[in-house]
Amino acid sequence: MRIKHLIQNFRMLKKLLFSIELKRGLYVFISCILLVVNSKTNAQSKNRIEIKGELSKSNGERVYLELISPEGAVGIDTVVLNEKGGFVLTFDSKDPGFYRLKISDKNFATLIIDANQKVSITGDVNNLNQTYLVEGSPDSKLFLEIDRASTRHYQKSDSLQKMFQALVNSNNKSPNLSLNVDSIGQALESKYNALLIKHNNYLKETIEKNISSLASLVAIQQLPVEEYLETYIKTDASLFARYPNSSYIKSFHLDVTSKKQMKLGSIAPDIKMNTPDGEVLSLSSQKGKVILVDFWASWCGPCRGENPNVVKAYHKYKMKGFDVFNVSLDTDPAKWKQAIIKDNLVWSNHICDFKGWQSSVVALYGFKGIPYNVLLDKEGKIIAKNLRGEDLEKKLSEIFN
Repeated sequence: MRIKHLIQNFRMLKKLLFSIELKRGLYVFISCILLVVNSKTNAQSKNRIEIKGELSKSNGERVYLELISPEGAVGIDTVVLNEKGGFVLTFDSKDPGFYRLKISDKNFATLIIDANQKVSITGDVNNLNQTYLVEGSPDSKLFLEIDRASTRHYQKSDSLQKMFQALVNSNNKSPNLSLNVDSIGQALESKYNALLIKHNNYLKETIEKNISSLASLVAIQQLPVEEYLETYIKTDASLFARYPNSSYIKSFHLDVTSKKQMKLGSIAPDIKMNTPDGEVLSLSSQKGKVILVDFWASWCGPCRGENPNVVKAYHKYKMKGFDVFNVSLDTDPAKWKQAIIKDNLVWSNHICDFKGWQSSVVALYGFKGIPYNVLLDKEGKIIAKNLRGEDLEKKLSEIFN
């Protein structure tokens, strides 16, 4: 990996760190359907859950219990801490779920609670994130272990990023120092990769030891799908067998099913939509050429920024059997057509259904952001995914040269 790619990786890592800081513990698979929770039923219900806590350094703060849902957080109950920082919350739920016990939006503990559990929690009321401990809920304890191990990993990786950035800044300010940025960057990259391998091995081992725990959803979302697809499949099978009616698991199951059909070597799912002229065009009609299925939109800045790289690759390899198949998530036909012209997307394969993120291709191809692309061989089999810039041209060079 060249130094440019190292910088890009660190920038992506920085974004991930920022996300974790804002939503610590919420990188579980949150794109789930809201579980129905009834907190007002009879106290003798066999589905009764009790959360008892004692938080140090308290001063009569109010504690809130929320269910993590796709729309954000849904309030379940609230209570004021007593003079010793103690509290008790009870509610009913027949299904396991992810909950957040919070003092504020940035100061909370994440719990995974099943029906009829009695959970106890302790910690510093001013810093729940880093101090809380939990008993009575094995899934919550495992979640906490994974969360803190992941936090330590990202802190070490961030430290490497800061070291590298300081190196680049020093070289820019004093170019006469003759710092070997490439050499030092490669050394830092080696350390970064070693950290990543160690953390991924930890996640995989933790999942395999706790294959039917909801906490495994926390771990698996950090693993790259292509490299750990079999782990995804095994986790899905185990969780689906244990919790067939859980909305969390149903969503995860659908996601894994999509990932399985999009693995390398599989035939890409067919896509049929209208061209700018209103004619129906299908992806399956393109067999016989190496095709880049490129998902984009006129309103997507990064997509527009990546388009010149795609145009360059198209002109370089079109005579050798390369073509582009653009699938847009636009909702405005005029803006879509204008962007095609303005960005010099001169190939003829442009389609759109004007449904934006509601387009069937989003779930069909399992992507959550654009630009996104899939490279197909002449038989329509997937040979690479999400190639950008130099990576796209490098892959095409391997195929055609």
